[in-house]
Amino acid sequence: MDTVYSLGAAIARVVRSRAFAASALAVVSAIVIAIVSFQVKAVTIVDGDTSKVVLTLDHDPIRVVSKAGVKLQEGDQIVADSENLSVVSVNRASEVKITADGITTVLRMTGGTVEDALEKVGITLNSDDAINVELNQEISDGLDIKIDRISYQEYSETITEKYTSNINYTTVLKYGQTLIKRAGVNGSKTVYYRRTIKNGEVVKTEVIKEVVHKKMVPEIKLVGVKPGTPQSPAPYPIKLDSKGQPVEYKAKYTGRATAYSPEGGRAGTRTASGLPTKCGVVAVNPKIIPYGSQLYIVSEDGSYVYGYAIAGDTGKALMSGHCVVDLVFDHYVECLYFGAKRLNVYVLK
Repeated sequence: MDTVYSLGAAIARVVRSRAFAASALAVVSAIVIAIVSFQVKAVTIVDGDTSKVVLTLDHDPIRVVSKAGVKLQEGDQIVADSENLSVVSVNRASEVKITADGITTVLRMTGGTVEDALEKVGITLNSDDAINVELNQEISDGLDIKIDRISYQEYSETITEKYTSNINYTTVLKYGQTLIKRAGVNGSKTVYYRRTIKNGEVVKTEVIKEVVHKKMVPEIKLVGVKPGTPQSPAPYPIKLDSKGQPVEYKAKYTGRATAYSPEGGRAGTRTASGLPTKCGVVAVNPKIIPYGSQLYIVSEDGSYVYGYAIAGDTGKALMSGHCVVDLVFDHYVECLYFGAKRLNVYVLK
C-alpha cells in the first residue's frame, strides 16, 4: 500500500514540474501547426495589371480580397473558383454615363454592351430615336452615351397667295397714265408640313407637299413713261442731235410705222429670220433693209422714240411698201394704243 502511494506522488511531482509543462505545450503547438499548415492556402489576387499572393484560411473570396487590402468599388466583380481558391480575379467596373430625357445617369458595370447598359437603367429606345454609339458596342470606362428623343408632327394650312403686280413701262401711254392689261387673281393652296422634334424642341420644319386649289395670276400693269424715253433702249451709246435724231448712220427711211405683237395671233414666237418675236425686233422689207441691220427708230420731232431695234421680220405690207417698218410690242394692247405713226428709221450698222 505504501508502495502504490509513493508511485502516485512521484507522478504528481513530475506533472507539476516546468519541464513537463514545456514539453506538453510543445506537443500541443506542433499539433496546432500541423493542423493549420494543412488548412492554409496561398491565394493569388489579380487586379488588372497587378497581382499579389496572400496566405489565408478563409474560403470566402470577397473576404480574402478585403483582408488583403484590395479596395472594391461599386460594381466591381470578384471571379474565383469556389472549389479551388488559388486565384481570385478583380474585374473593375467601367463608369458609363447615360443621358436621356434630360436626365444623366452614371452607371458602373463590368462587361456587356451599350444595349445591356440601357436595359440595366430601364431606358427603351423608340424607332426614331438617335443614339451616338452602336448598341452592340462593348462598354468601356468613361463611355458617354447620349440619346436624342426624335418624333415627328405633321400639319397643314390653307394659304391665300396674294397676286403680284408686274409693271411694264410703255411709250404708248401718256406719262403717268396706268392701264391694267390683266387683272390679278389671288391663288389658294394647302401646304402640308412636317416638324422634326428633338428632345421636345422643334429643330426643323419642312414642306411635304403643296396642293394648289387656284393658281395665282399676276397683275400686268402698263405705265406711261416721259416723252422721249425709248421703248427699246440701245445696248451702247448712240450720239443724238438736239431733236433726238442719230448723228451717225448709214441710211435713213421715213414712212408709216405700224405695230404687232406675239399676243395678237398674227405672229408666232419666232420671226422670219429666226429671232424671237419680242420688243426690239422689227419687220422690214429685207430687200431694202437687210435682216440683222441695227436700227434706231424715232419720230421727226423726237417726241416718240421706239429706240434701238434689229431688222428680223417681214410681211406683205412691208414688201408692198404700205409701211416702212412694223414694230414689235410685248403686249397687243400696246399695238392698239400705238396705232400708226410716221417715223424715221435710221440704219446704224
